[in-house]
Amino acid sequence: MERKHRKRLHYLDSVRGFCTTIIIVAHAFSHLMFWDMNIIPLEEVSIFAIIILSPVIILATCAPAFVLFSANALSYNFYLDVRDYIKFKSENNPENKKQIIISFKDPVLLRIVKKNLISYLVLLVASLAHVFLFHYGLNWNGRVQRTLLTGILETGGFSNIDYEVFFQTDAVGLIAFSGIFNVGLIVLLLRKQGYYKPKRNLLILLGLIVAWYILSSLFHGFFDDLFWESLNDGRYGITLLLKFIVGPPMSIFPNFAYGFVGMIYGFAFAQEQSRAFFRKLTSYLSIIFISIAGILILINGFSLSPEAFGLFLPLELQILDFAVVQILMIIFIEFVEYSKKSQKKIIKSTRIWQRYGKITMTAYIFESVLCILNMKWYIPLWEMLPQTSLILHLEVFIFVGMQLTLWYGIILLWERKNFKFSVEWFTIVIRKKLLKSQSKRLNVKEVTATYKSDS
Repeated sequence: MERKHRKRLHYLDSVRGFCTTIIIVAHAFSHLMFWDMNIIPLEEVSIFAIIILSPVIILATCAPAFVLFSANALSYNFYLDVRDYIKFKSENNPENKKQIIISFKDPVLLRIVKKNLISYLVLLVASLAHVFLFHYGLNWNGRVQRTLLTGILETGGFSNIDYEVFFQTDAVGLIAFSGIFNVGLIVLLLRKQGYYKPKRNLLILLGLIVAWYILSSLFHGFFDDLFWESLNDGRYGITLLLKFIVGPPMSIFPNFAYGFVGMIYGFAFAQEQSRAFFRKLTSYLSIIFISIAGILILINGFSLSPEAFGLFLPLELQILDFAVVQILMIIFIEFVEYSKKSQKKIIKSTRIWQRYGKITMTAYIFESVLCILNMKWYIPLWEMLPQTSLILHLEVFIFVGMQLTLWYGIILLWERKNFKFSVEWFTIVIRKKLLKSQSKRLNVKEVTATYKSDS
């Protein structure tokens, strides 16, 4: 069964790239202002700097949005693969006019499942490498925990890895775990005659989002303290188990909820839902979750310092983040998918973000290494100048601009080689070896041809 040409979700390329730039910018600021350097104390940061940085501040804790993007792409392509399978079976059995029963024991459908599982398993390995080698020093369990390679760069000497970093859940691992879970969930939703029940599937996914946040409050209330106690007491079996329930900083509860809403988006685009559907979905979700977050903040108050970013973020902040991401989604859907401009013009105007979005996981894993390497020569240059507030602010903002520009330059050069040896490239190569499958995702010429055919 051949995979037929399908419409590319241009908005997804764009919003993923936009959030990748937010990661690079946010981490560049945090390295100079929070982690180790602390060039400008928070109380001395200019109000004008805060106004300029407000979009970054708002989105800085929205890393689980990448779970949504991943689930969106997964469910969209998975649904269309199943649709192509149904069409193929119908064409080859013209006398069978009944709804085809979907069985994932069928080799064709089983191959689709394996293809997606392999991708997420590769990401899981990349996550282990990230927390072992490349993650920046993070305030975790009462002290700054450092990984091996980045720790050497940060401290200027060999530093044994803090073994506790293995119990951290980073964004890459969160995407991998969520993806594996979502593959199984999609199979359950579409199996037998579930494919023909879109309203039922929508209600199940909406119900899961609500249930997940309710369970998150309960689980964190019961298990957060136990997680730290078991870690400090050396009960690593219990700690490992709790990592998959409440492990910080990217806890499965409530962040899997991003995957459920991502599946709603993916199924909806595959089913060619109307523009009004997406407007209603994002409006209702954002209003409801903003209201809930506001009520919780009024009841519990709200306090967040940079040190909390390695710990459990307040539930009200995570609920607010979920709402903010829905607003971000409808902005990109409206201006990319439903713009009155031609697709060619839209693609051209968002090309920068699309490029960043091609190697999101690679940038996420390695940007700390590049950031710290540049700090080694950059900061001593500024120390020769008077350390006034203006100079310090310029030092920070120029560094952030340099990081963003440098990554874009790397991407421009790398795309000529179709991002060979990136995390995304390894995912495609391993999947190809195991399943003999092809992917054109990182082939710039092929993707450009797809853009032209869609415009």
